[in-house]
Amino acid sequence: MMKRKTSCLLFAICAAVFMGCGEGEAVHTGADITAASETMSGEEEQEAVVAENEEAMDEKAEEEQSRSQDGTITVDGSFMAPVEMDETLKNQLAEEMLQENEMDTSVVESAPVTKGCSFTLPEAFSESEDIEGMYVTRRYPIDASTIYYVALGRDVALQLMTEETFKAQAEANFLKEYGEKIEVHIDSFEQIRIDGCPAFRILCHYQVGDTQISQLEYAINADKSYVITYSQTSDYDRMEEYEASAETIHLEF
Repeated sequence: MMKRKTSCLLFAICAAVFMGCGEGEAVHTGADITAASETMSGEEEQEAVVAENEEAMDEKAEEEQSRSQDGTITVDGSFMAPVEMDETLKNQLAEEMLQENEMDTSVVESAPVTKGCSFTLPEAFSESEDIEGMYVTRRYPIDASTIYYVALGRDVALQLMTEETFKAQAEANFLKEYGEKIEVHIDSFEQIRIDGCPAFRILCHYQVGDTQISQLEYAINADKSYVITYSQTSDYDRMEEYEASAETIHLEF
């Protein structure tokens, strides 16, 4: 029971994972792949990544609307009618926040058109029969090591993610999905580039009962968002295999 529960918890802070074939074969993924219903959806994670910035973005939205001359927003003293933020305005405000905080704005300025993502799957892994986008070992769930991939729509606000927002949302996901307060420890949080596109490399770990779980996650922010998460328990150390696989990650144009 604990093994199966641990396997489920492995997905809680995933945004995504790979698709894969056998040894030496490149994994080719399309843009229409979605996470399985049993896991937190990538869309939910993307929306939550910038939770700390929501108030600032709302304030900026109000400022933009107050300057509008089209009469669709009415202001009476300190009161302003609520405004639903459309995608264009959301991206505009996200870009302003990136500029104000001197963060990478290349995803806004010149995001290339991608066809998918590819990488080489470690030999021990094969496609899960139960969850789309997940790859497991032959001894799963005894060996609960997993690789999970998803491709999502473009989200400029993803570039606002910080170590603090990632940690906070990961812990909130655990609490929401499993009713458990689990502390996530960030071992490293790096902003890198993959094939010229901004990306994040995040290594973290957390404790579930007597089992320690480690995750290595790559999130690529182009015209689409590609997220790949490698997970393992303390019973099996596959980090060397994961690192080797991660070196083969490439975008397809």
